[in-house]
Amino acid sequence: MKKIRKLTALLLCVCMLLGVTAVAEEAATPEIPEIAADTVVATLNGENLLWSAVEGNYNTLVNQYGAYYDMADPANVELFRAVALENAIIEKLLGQKAVELGVSELSAEENAEAESSAQTDWSSAIDNYLAYFYPDLTAESPEADIAAAEAEAEAYYKEGGYDLDTLTAEYKKYMVLDKVQQLMVQDATVTDEEVEARYQELVASDKELYENDIEAYMEYNSQVDMMAMYAAMYGSSNDMDYAWYKPEGFRAVRHILLPVDDELMNTFTDLQARYEEQQQHAGEDETETETDAEPVTEEQVSQAKAAIFASLADKIEEINQKVIDGVDFDELITAYGVDADGNPSDPGMLSNPYYEVCAASTSVYVSEFVEASMSIPEVGGISAPYLSSFGVHIVKYLHDIPGGPVEMTQAQREAKRAEILNEKQNELYSAKIDEWLEQAQVQYTGAITTLEALQAAEDAAE
Repeated sequence: MKKIRKLTALLLCVCMLLGVTAVAEEAATPEIPEIAADTVVATLNGENLLWSAVEGNYNTLVNQYGAYYDMADPANVELFRAVALENAIIEKLLGQKAVELGVSELSAEENAEAESSAQTDWSSAIDNYLAYFYPDLTAESPEADIAAAEAEAEAYYKEGGYDLDTLTAEYKKYMVLDKVQQLMVQDATVTDEEVEARYQELVASDKELYENDIEAYMEYNSQVDMMAMYAAMYGSSNDMDYAWYKPEGFRAVRHILLPVDDELMNTFTDLQARYEEQQQHAGEDETETETDAEPVTEEQVSQAKAAIFASLADKIEEINQKVIDGVDFDELITAYGVDADGNPSDPGMLSNPYYEVCAASTSVYVSEFVEASMSIPEVGGISAPYLSSFGVHIVKYLHDIPGGPVEMTQAQREAKRAEILNEKQNELYSAKIDEWLEQAQVQYTGAITTLEALQAAEDAAE
């Protein structure tokens, strides 16, 4: 029973109001007996718990997770009702403790805050409904049409058991319950030593994973970048860290990116793409790959590439001579790494002191840039010019980047501190809930099958 209770969570009714699409796609009505609102489903320390107090939790669970279950299956309805009952018992228990601990009353400021939050979310819920069902309705629409649509939205939510007054009451209730929870976890603290220990654990774990596998290191960090991009796109959170241990094999480089004439580049990239496609289909049935395009030869691709280098020959010669003369490479980037309008051809050379490159960096950079970076035999050397789809790269090998633990910034330390604190608070909260439940007098009436009974049935079937 304990292991199940720890999986349940306190769910706010506002979740229903913030997802119109989920609400709109109601779950199929299961063939399972309805429960009357005034049915006593349990008693807690002598106080009755009615189905009407549990149903809100049940509806919230269905709206959040029902899409992942067949809610026409009575077994799933039974499971959701059991979880909702456990959540409702915990809520009621916390409410009783609020009275016992003297935090059941809200101040005038707290009441005003709850009312304001409820009004904000209620307005947002109405707006979401109108945007979903009346996308053509605007502020310039006839007032009668707007009023009718808003009344329909309010009726829709009211049918589900929610209106502004209900939402306000829920906010006030959960504000009280939050006070209780704060008291439950008030002893949780995190020391600097614990943060350092967590950092060392992370380093040790990542060292084992990546010290001898630079490709795995690059792949993982690329996933972190991708998740960060998704988080930025969708406004979600992303708590993934980059690997805390860097393997040997990275070098720091800077480069001059010479822009290429558009017509020459387009000719080259078109020929190269067609030639590569031909190579991919070489040996296949000609009838399956027949096209009207003339075949491209390797010589044509080479000629197009040579034309690009010929167009930049004077610049490349100037750069090589200035390198020999000892001109600072950053000066050459500023002088030659610009487009026709004088803008940097690679703005990254302004925002980054250098690029970190290894042989496996093709997941991050174009292969030609990586090849140029890794072709230089000695620190301080300059590569031959390499052509990519971005232009012509001339790379300088600045220095090797030592492998080892990745230093944790102060911001990262504070994030880990918050993470550890949250873990400790969850442990304290869970332990206190278990303690209070063991001390409480809980009686089930049988109107809802309990989680304990469902667990027992599952164990027996295994």
